[in-house]
Amino acid sequence: MLLGLGVDLIEKSRFKNMAARAGTARRFTAGELAYAAATGREDEALAAAFAAKEAFFKAASGLLDDSQGLFWQAELVHDANGAPQIRLGEAWQEKLSAAGVRQILVSITHDREQVLAAVILSNAADERAAAIMADVAPQGFVPLYGGADPVHLPVRLDEQLVAGWLPRRSPHAHKGDFGHVLVVGGSAAYPGAPRMAAEAALRSGAGLVTLAAPAGIDALSPEVISCPLYAPNGCLGAASAAALQARWAGKIPVIGMGLGRAAETVELVADLAALPGDKVLDADGLFALAEAKIKPRQAVLTPHSGEMARLLGCTVADVEADRLSAVRRAAVDYQAVVVLKGPATLVAAPDGRCYQNSTGNAGMATGGSGDVLAGLIGGLLAQGMQPLRAAAFGVYLHGLAGDLAAAAQTQYAMTALDIVRHLPAAYKRLLAAHEVTGDEISD
Repeated sequence: MLLGLGVDLIEKSRFKNMAARAGTARRFTAGELAYAAATGREDEALAAAFAAKEAFFKAASGLLDDSQGLFWQAELVHDANGAPQIRLGEAWQEKLSAAGVRQILVSITHDREQVLAAVILSNAADERAAAIMADVAPQGFVPLYGGADPVHLPVRLDEQLVAGWLPRRSPHAHKGDFGHVLVVGGSAAYPGAPRMAAEAALRSGAGLVTLAAPAGIDALSPEVISCPLYAPNGCLGAASAAALQARWAGKIPVIGMGLGRAAETVELVADLAALPGDKVLDADGLFALAEAKIKPRQAVLTPHSGEMARLLGCTVADVEADRLSAVRRAAVDYQAVVVLKGPATLVAAPDGRCYQNSTGNAGMATGGSGDVLAGLIGGLLAQGMQPLRAAAFGVYLHGLAGDLAAAAQTQYAMTALDIVRHLPAAYKRLLAAHEVTGDEISD
């Protein structure tokens, strides 16, 4: 039996810059404000929270003798799948239970300018209630959260979550247990990029790292294995394909840093991207994907906004206007885990799962920072992490090391290699937050 129905329609524009306005903390809970900030679409998320609570108030007000204060006590939360729920304090739960309420259904839909929320209260799990909810939204509105085809907002990466992902390291392990990263990059014009990626892979915890680059580009650390490649024109091409494929098996390739954009290099990357096995493509590797119009196999892609625009065939302004849609579209189009770098970096999988980072600072906007991230993610893949988790973990750890570097060197004076140098301290922070006793990491 349906006990109450409430509907509220509100314009998103009313909530633009709402978080900075006086009185906002009285209208929204700390959880709602934090969730909205993490979405990257704060006005939409706050409009949804307000509309849902208003709809809930309307649905419940006819059941209670005193409904004053109900709006202010309700909180919009989301379950593990991103579906919306109303959370209440114990006193209000008891009042609604006394009125016969056993089920609270919440639906939130939207179009370009508006958010529509509907709430149904019933005295049991009622199929009619779900059917009514499905018919509430007018034509042109689509689910914002939940529903048959939910558009889940990103999960915020924080220390507690990421610390729980630290892979277990057996005291009986040897270097082969922690994987082998194959860094493929470099050219006469850009010799440093693959060297920084190899350093990051080395500090990630990978057991072995090989640097495959044009002859004359040597690793920064003696622990990195050297694989000099023939590059007659200063860049890698078809002449290197056989040597790379001979070293491919059993390794995690990280491809693209400093490769350059010569036609022969594009052809080489296209061939390597089609090989089986997990891999990371960055920088000029991403250029090659877009230029050759190919889809990689089992890849993590790490574009910044300009590279993302090239991959999607749109403008940088289009990407920045809706970063969440861009990263999700790329993940589906390329059937890859995609990392959209920048403030509050986003990580998306083709199945819709998405994370948003909470670490990092403007000092990381420096040459080589992206190369470090690519090597770090490759090292995590080598240790057995699944692609989505390796990318998300790597993004958080990279940003945390960047924050520690900025604290030591300032945002002005830090370099990409400072990020690498602070990876041990970043790992220490995570180890302090979580005692590693779990099983191997899996998504």
